[in-house]
Amino acid sequence: MNREEINNLFGVTDQQLDRMAAEYEDGDWNGTVGQITPGRPRIYDEELETVSFRLPKSRLKAIDADAKAKGESRSQFLRHAIDQALLASGV
Repeated sequence: MNREEINNLFGVTDQQLDRMAAEYEDGDWNGTVGQITPGRPRIYDEELETVSFRLPKSRLKAIDADAKAKGESRSQFLRHAIDQALLASGV
């Protein structure tokens, strides 16, 4: 997940976060944190399954380089690639 996706998940902007941080650091923040849920935020509203398969090292290096250039993890890159392939095939 990149920074913009995380901000969207929590309904905030970088500017709002910077303002809240400045208020907190100055001792003027009156906000609340809200409910804290341990663990990573859910990325889907359904149960997830692990998928495992093998790729040539050169293909994996290309995936990692492209993912890094886009600010994504390998898993994010592969999920997006699969989503795009499914959309292209009308699923």
